[in-house]
Amino acid sequence: MCKFKFKLSFLIVSIVMVSILATSTISIWGSYQSFNEILIENKRDLKEVYRKEISNITNDYGQLEMQDSDNGIASHAAFEQAANRFLEENTVPFNALFKKIIFPLALTLLVLFLLTLWIAVKIIRPLKGLATGIEGGGEIQNLEEIDGWYLEAYHLKNAVLNTLTESRNRIADLTKQLRLDSLTGIPNRRSMDQVLNELFTNKVPHAIVLIDLDNFKNVNDTYGHTAGDEVLKAFAKIMQESVNQHGVCFRYGGEEFMIILPSTTIEEAVEVAENLRVKQALAENLFGHPVTLSAGITAFSTAIKTPKQLIAIADQALYEAKKSGRNCICVVEEFSGATIARRQP
Repeated sequence: MCKFKFKLSFLIVSIVMVSILATSTISIWGSYQSFNEILIENKRDLKEVYRKEISNITNDYGQLEMQDSDNGIASHAAFEQAANRFLEENTVPFNALFKKIIFPLALTLLVLFLLTLWIAVKIIRPLKGLATGIEGGGEIQNLEEIDGWYLEAYHLKNAVLNTLTESRNRIADLTKQLRLDSLTGIPNRRSMDQVLNELFTNKVPHAIVLIDLDNFKNVNDTYGHTAGDEVLKAFAKIMQESVNQHGVCFRYGGEEFMIILPSTTIEEAVEVAENLRVKQALAENLFGHPVTLSAGITAFSTAIKTPKQLIAIADQALYEAKKSGRNCICVVEEFSGATIARRQP
């Protein structure tokens, strides 16, 4: 269900309204001050006029005041008090203005300010969450939990998620391509080196089978490289079917392949290799004659320090198999050691 998303433009309008209210408040206050100054000036003028009028009345009724000076003084004071009271009533008291205008307006502005501040924090939070999530490794689950409550953040969040997902898929595809042989589809030598290094680091017992297709150069020279590629792909398929869950198959380079068999003894490795040799020798092809294989087998031991040494021993065993007439397998436990077993049809 798609929830309603607020647009950022509404928030901008709200902020502008708050600014207008603040400006209006300042204008009102300035107008109040100017109005009071005008009233005060008018008060002075009116007071002077009243004084003149009172003076004229006093002169006209001078005789009356002479007869009753106390009444004259009292009348003069009464006129003064009436004039002052009249003028004061025309001046707006600050307390009244504060209670009726300034205080409600200030309270409204305070509420609007706090509301604007809260909205601003709400705006920043998803953007900050996106930035922090990307810098922290871009975990998709964490980014999905970010609340894109307004429209722009919602679209930005989706764009970041889509871009991140697409980037990771591309990286995964590229990584897969780097780890797999482009022709046969099985892991390449880079992957083989990684697996061997992990096995050596963890000191896991394992055996390896180094394979070479016999007289493969003649296939390329006679039938062409396209036919040779088909032979390599067909063999990779047979090899994977033969090894199944026992180990991992790799293309070592050219017409050479390797099988790594974790937690496997040499005897078990010989059985796997012999089964593969027989299947390959019986495989049908368009050439009218089988493309056989030779294999060298060895196993990890504490005397072997590096994967390169292990491969070199397997290569020595493969050389022994080639020298013995091909289409066979040989086992060598260490450099220059005797051939432990040899199998051929």
